[in-house]
Amino acid sequence: MNTTRAHQSAPQTTSGVIDTLQSLIVAFVFAMAFRGFILEGFVIPTGSMAPTLMGAHVRLHTPATGYEYAADSAEVLEVQRRQLRGERPIFDPMLSRQYPVLSVPNDALASEIRMGDRVLVLKYLEPFTAPKRWDVVVFKNPIDPVGDAVYYIKRLVGMPNETLLVSDGDIFTGSPTATADELLIERKPEYIQRAVWQPVYDSDYQPVDIARLETALRQRWVGSPWKPSDGWDVRGDRAWSWTKATPASLTWSNDVLSLDDWNAYNVYRRDIPLFPTADLSIAAAIDVADPATFHTKLTLAARGLLYHFEIGSGQVRLAIEEAESHAAVASTSVACEIPADEPFLLELWHVDQEMSVFIDGSRVARLDYDLGGPIKRLLASHFGRTLEQVLANPVGQRPTPTALHWTFNGSPFVLRKVAVKRDLYYRPDFLSANNQFASNGPAITGLAFATDPTRLARIDGGEYVMFGDNSGASKDSRLWGRPHPLVTQELGNDHPFVVPREMVIGKAWSVYFPAPMPMNLGGRAFIPDFGRLRFIR
Repeated sequence: MNTTRAHQSAPQTTSGVIDTLQSLIVAFVFAMAFRGFILEGFVIPTGSMAPTLMGAHVRLHTPATGYEYAADSAEVLEVQRRQLRGERPIFDPMLSRQYPVLSVPNDALASEIRMGDRVLVLKYLEPFTAPKRWDVVVFKNPIDPVGDAVYYIKRLVGMPNETLLVSDGDIFTGSPTATADELLIERKPEYIQRAVWQPVYDSDYQPVDIARLETALRQRWVGSPWKPSDGWDVRGDRAWSWTKATPASLTWSNDVLSLDDWNAYNVYRRDIPLFPTADLSIAAAIDVADPATFHTKLTLAARGLLYHFEIGSGQVRLAIEEAESHAAVASTSVACEIPADEPFLLELWHVDQEMSVFIDGSRVARLDYDLGGPIKRLLASHFGRTLEQVLANPVGQRPTPTALHWTFNGSPFVLRKVAVKRDLYYRPDFLSANNQFASNGPAITGLAFATDPTRLARIDGGEYVMFGDNSGASKDSRLWGRPHPLVTQELGNDHPFVVPREMVIGKAWSVYFPAPMPMNLGGRAFIPDFGRLRFIR
């Protein structure tokens, strides 16, 4: 009987193994088909999209405030490769970009280098899905499709059949035959805008020990970039309280932290010039003793204009006026009550020629405006200069710095989580033969693609323009030059600076395997940093 059972069990075991193998084979076939036509994984090699996506990098942690950020590892690796010894300065971006808070051996940082993020890419399946402006897109490199960098990942900013111009960091578009004065600004959807804000300052990151910090800095710490009026102290505190009946104010100091397109990822690339920007988000959690009497007004000065955000007396008012004459340019007001009995999050946005007020994450007021086209916008940002002067050296002659002044009145209050962020800034540049391949034909000279208002960029059907979020360190459509001969031969497209539709693969959907971290300091990085799993916007 036992023998019979033994003989009966053999076919069942064999059958189970065969069934499992068949299932695995079928699953593998489906997975490969799914991967080939719908979904595919890629590794981010460089930091041209930082901080949206990270290439090879080191994570820097500053004990002064606890702030942590990613920095490009290229220079660290180069020093290691050349077997040079030395200390690497560690900066705390919430305190200073000029004075390091400590230094560590370059070898120690080299041992902490992480690989780039791994992303999943949803392939475009027309007519069901197609590339859209502001998508983060993976595509084949049109200037070197057979080299080491076959695949690039950038943000799509230019669409087929349109005219494109970058002016003062923003994107302007129009019809294929539009003149510069007919171009209109492209505004990012709110969910994209929230994803691309880059931190400038956050009051949550205050020095743990001011005396120790000043020893490290070898000088007195100047405090927050928000310089307060007499009567309160924001030095080293996370909660900024005002208990008097008199008005209070905060004024931003560009000498402490400048309002520009600085990117923490480029902290070791000190040669990158910085451009002042006025596209900012200013936010704070406000706890008001008496919402009925509380009044606050933020004034942003830029482009020869004053932008006023005013909240109080049961309404929100947005207004723009000329800085010199105070002549009114545009305004709007809406009824809005300040939340009572609890703190509320106030966000004041000036971005893409639009002013917005958000309370607890909901937009309560909005004012769009037009400065008369991208050329007038450019001249307004370079106050007092002619177009010829600006275009003669757009890298050296930078926009006039932005000023911020914030007043409060009517009721005692407490500010927490005071944060300033800046928008993406697509900067001008010069074309260089170093960024172009000699095998692709003669180098193109002049201003970078789509940055010259006297030579507008015309995009034909089936072509796209891609820029990197890390504009100061991105080899993208602005700088490419001519396409590779294979692109011209196979696709019949010899247009420089663009990506043909046939080379666009898909939209970067999520970071499914963030750069791994080591279990121990100096150990091998193999544990995925699951806290950084995220969807890509």
